[in-house]
Amino acid sequence: MNYWIFTVTGHKIGGETFTAEEIFNQRMKDSFWGVGEKTSNRKNLTKGDRVIYYIGLPKKIFAGTAALASSCFKLNDSQKKEYGHEKQFYTTDYGVLLEEIDIWHNPKYVEELVPKLNFIENKEFWFSYFQGGLRQITEGDFKTIIGERETSLVEQIVTSKDIQSQTEFALETHLEEFIYQNWSNIKWGSKLELYKTDEQDGRQFPAGTWSIDFLAIDKDKNDLVVIELKRGKTSDSTVGQLLRYINWVKENIAEKEQNVRGIIIARDVDEALNYAVKNLEYVEVKTYKVDFQLLSFKK
Repeated sequence: MNYWIFTVTGHKIGGETFTAEEIFNQRMKDSFWGVGEKTSNRKNLTKGDRVIYYIGLPKKIFAGTAALASSCFKLNDSQKKEYGHEKQFYTTDYGVLLEEIDIWHNPKYVEELVPKLNFIENKEFWFSYFQGGLRQITEGDFKTIIGERETSLVEQIVTSKDIQSQTEFALETHLEEFIYQNWSNIKWGSKLELYKTDEQDGRQFPAGTWSIDFLAIDKDKNDLVVIELKRGKTSDSTVGQLLRYINWVKENIAEKEQNVRGIIIARDVDEALNYAVKNLEYVEVKTYKVDFQLLSFKK
């Protein structure tokens, strides 16, 4: 069984405005959820999977749960008409059927749960993890959201064991946002653009139950590029994580014969990181520096 978050946000299309609440309520009545053709995890949606619904701005709440009554399927003409409601927005080629729908009378505010959710590494910029229509999460995070589970002391230790430097981790929390906001001004060494789908812009790109800091595409070579911030983790943990993401992208995103390579962004390169990537020709390490200056104020 898989566990998912389905994200609902407001949309404007064809001259009409659809609020997140309106979309959510309509699909709950339909017992159906539309899925984009290019959604990366579409093929992994399986009958029996459990879903939590997240309603975005301005509510920012978890609104209820459901179970998938089908795997993702392609709609026939009759189904397109039934679930499309004669609206361009609701018309879709793919979707899943729902059952065991539970709309919460007391929704849960996501910001209150962020500190407990393991799939959100960057707690300050948590909202980037809710981009896209759906995201796979662990059973543990699912139970945390619905209130069936508390994180044990042992799990807290295991979760934090790969954090080598809390100072570096805090700095790179803001580094991610800086890179995102200044992407076009950064000298990557090649023409990199964020990999975009209809629902996702490449930041905190969902890869199974994990999240890739940035997924990009080299516009000159057509390579897919996985970019991971070291975030104060040990070198072994960082390299292992990057290789996992590269292989996931190869299997789930890359086209036939399309290359996938990786970039690690670190404050510095220690001996462990140097040896870990030495013979990995498809992995590059880039370092950064912080330019901090005190300027005199003229009275």
